[in-house]
Amino acid sequence: MLPLTLRLMGPVELIGPGNLRLTPRGMRARGALAVMGSATSMRILRARLQDLLFSTREPENANASLRQVLREIRISLGDARDALLSGPGWVGLDGGIIRLDMTARPGPDGQMPEFAADLDIPDPEFEDWLRDARMHAEQAVTPSALKPSLLPVLLTAEPVAGNTETGVIAAIILGEAAGRVCDLVPMVAMPDRADPGQSAIVLSAVANRVGQGVHLLVKLTHRPSSRLFWSHKFVLDADNLAAAMSDCTAQVCVGVMRVLEAVRTIDAALGVSFGDVFSFNHARLARAEQALAGMDDGVNASLTMALRAWVRTTQVFERLVPDPQGIIQEAQEFATRAREADPYSATALGVASVVEGYMKHGQVSFWLAQQAVQADAKNPLARYAYSRALTDLGRHEEAYREAQAGLAEALSVLNPATWQMRMGIALTRLGRYEEAEQRFDAVQQFAPENRPSLRFLAALRYHRRDEAGALSALQALRRVEPGFTLEAMRSDGYPVATLRQGGLLGVTRSGLI
Repeated sequence: MLPLTLRLMGPVELIGPGNLRLTPRGMRARGALAVMGSATSMRILRARLQDLLFSTREPENANASLRQVLREIRISLGDARDALLSGPGWVGLDGGIIRLDMTARPGPDGQMPEFAADLDIPDPEFEDWLRDARMHAEQAVTPSALKPSLLPVLLTAEPVAGNTETGVIAAIILGEAAGRVCDLVPMVAMPDRADPGQSAIVLSAVANRVGQGVHLLVKLTHRPSSRLFWSHKFVLDADNLAAAMSDCTAQVCVGVMRVLEAVRTIDAALGVSFGDVFSFNHARLARAEQALAGMDDGVNASLTMALRAWVRTTQVFERLVPDPQGIIQEAQEFATRAREADPYSATALGVASVVEGYMKHGQVSFWLAQQAVQADAKNPLARYAYSRALTDLGRHEEAYREAQAGLAEALSVLNPATWQMRMGIALTRLGRYEEAEQRFDAVQQFAPENRPSLRFLAALRYHRRDEAGALSALQALRRVEPGFTLEAMRSDGYPVATLRQGGLLGVTRSGLI
């Protein structure tokens, strides 16, 4: 006889060959399976099982009810009814036929299920047994390993070109754009002639020379549906080709990222959301972490761990975790592993710099950011980390210029709130409060959940005697940061170093809320 499987983590399930469901419908029948399945040798005294399920009934009624429960189990087993055993004073399950599965499989929300999650039998004896069984299961259960998710695939097609020159230009642009995307999100890039074995995004181009310009039509389509998701025509000035190609590459990269976000909603194979990774929302950051945690640790290991470090650091900055010290230590570990996996990755170096900056290791943060920029000056995380490290060293004019240059890059549209925030902090350190306030207002337009920008807005508005504006910012902050008080904001442990340094914490003594 083919074996059956009794699953007890999550809902009680009895599964036969071909995934045939043999689970009895009755709650007490499923409870009896849970009791027998978790007992030593899957056998239990009949009197004990009767007492667990029917302790509030008279003995004769309880015995009759237990017989009915066992009959229901035997009927549900069908041809495998011999798997329910009985002997002098005991009942049980045949271990040669029924295999016990205590593997915990995370649900869609990432939470681990509890033992016999669907059981709610109103009997005090059973309730006590179930509580103890769940406590034991928490210690003894074997979590199932997360299956690595398939990384999204970007196929780059050979450009269709009018001549060799335009073909080379198009190939350079497509190749660099694909590389930039792979520096920012975990994915696999391969030539269009390869078989990805799954759905993919296809990057293609048609190029031609017209007068002094190179006309380039770039398209992004989804395979296997063949749907066109993005198309853009570029005209590159042949007299300033290097700059034109650089700008075109950045825009194509942004196009790929936009399509990745759009296609994810219809194709689960297309990975983590870049928007989630660089958000300030608790649920979105948790979703990004779950997606990254399930990814393959192969060729993208460095990037995956770097992004996990970034997510954790954001959670700490935004005060979204109960144990910031423990989480920032995790971020540091991920950042270290990311650099070990790829010592030359600008993304890994940049994220490591941000983590070290939070831990007040200013000089180390600066060296890492400097290396990141040297590795790839076009990498947005490298530029961001360098500006941040300059701020930590008190070099505010340089930090401002770096942030200004980073914000002017085409790739800044991928995470505008982060760059606006960086500009606002640099301007605040320079004492240019009116301009800084405008930047923090912009952060709120892109990311209303961003807490630091609301702290700055409250402080800067109160500083210029706009109490109504300060109150509005404080009320918004209280909505996104439960438990916020002005007293907490005034405390040494609250993350307002720039405001404290600038003497801008007058709002904490305002009594506005």
